[in-house]
Amino acid sequence: MDFSGVVNASEIVGGAALFLLLIYRQVRTGARDAWRDVAESQTARADALEKKVTELVGEVRALRVENEALRVEVAELRIENRELRTHIDNLIGGGE
Repeated sequence: MDFSGVVNASEIVGGAALFLLLIYRQVRTGARDAWRDVAESQTARADALEKKVTELVGEVRALRVENEALRVEVAELRIENRELRTHIDNLIGGGE
């Protein structure tokens, strides 16, 4: 192989190496960008879920307060119902 053959071979090898280097950098950059996009997406999803959980906790607290008020109201209605039954029994003569 003469000098010009070596130069030609080195140009081909150098060009191929440069091409492979550029492809490698592009893939690496693309992978980094893809991971960044995934991370940002997951962060946004986590933030949205955190907001939803906070809303749900507030709703549960409000429902617990409402539930307690309803329990008190039901207890009062049961007492009133018992009193009305006793009164009705007395009116129809069954409470003697």
